[in-house]
Amino acid sequence: MNFSKLALIGLLLTSSLTAAEPIRLTTDGGTKSDLAFTAKGDEIVFTSLDLPTLLTLKRLKLADKTIDRLHPSATTSEYESTHTPDDGMYAFIQSRGNLNMRLVIRETKTGKENVFDPSGGFSSIRRPTFHPSGERVAFAIPAATGQEIASVNKEGKDRKQVASGGINSWPTYSPDGKKIAFCSSRDGDFDLYVANADGSNPKRVIKLAGMQSHPAWSPDSQRIAFASNHGDNYDLYVVNVDGTHLKQLTNHPERDDYPAWHPDGKRIVFVGERKGKLDLYLMVVD
Repeated sequence: MNFSKLALIGLLLTSSLTAAEPIRLTTDGGTKSDLAFTAKGDEIVFTSLDLPTLLTLKRLKLADKTIDRLHPSATTSEYESTHTPDDGMYAFIQSRGNLNMRLVIRETKTGKENVFDPSGGFSSIRRPTFHPSGERVAFAIPAATGQEIASVNKEGKDRKQVASGGINSWPTYSPDGKKIAFCSSRDGDFDLYVANADGSNPKRVIKLAGMQSHPAWSPDSQRIAFASNHGDNYDLYVVNVDGTHLKQLTNHPERDDYPAWHPDGKRIVFVGERKGKLDLYLMVVD
């Protein structure tokens, strides 16, 4: 079925979509990752590999599918953005070369920046997540115990440990601010965990064969979407926070990854591999 441009826009924006095949949003086939919706749900910010050694932050407008760079003048790699619910602030990872990375926390309107720079030399900060209050940013960082989840305040100071023991990665705060989800190897396999926002009382959500990664909270903080190679390859799944009602969302011979939930709670955008090409797709979630 061929849709006119007007019909496609209506299909993207309506909140009464019925279950259907995912809608393809991009067509360039380039490497993409780490998706995030802005507050209104009308833009998607994502990481794009523009050159073999250059990662850039880009944003896609759902209304007309136009794409531009978030920071047109950036000359070093920037990636993995996270945004406050009101879009007043966002944070991202910035490369300083020689495997040295820092966390940049920026005010959207003024451009004022605060920076968390752990040290000279190798400092692999990854996957920041803003607490919905806008007061703290959590991230994964190497530690003596393997890789921990740590957090700093919005000024890039007051570092605190959130999760440790084994390899811990991909933290994401729940929209209600009460919990933090992350993936961890602490019990052998790389599984999905949820803890209180300060890291206390961590519990494994569900145990599956293979690796679980890139968790994304539903807007009501009741479900978590994630990627897993539980089957033959990476597909998307969703599960209740208490580990019940596991559901497989995609089933494709190529990789589906990096889910991000639309603020309406009814749709998920993800990176889908089709014929070796990587593009953004939007799908309805029951």
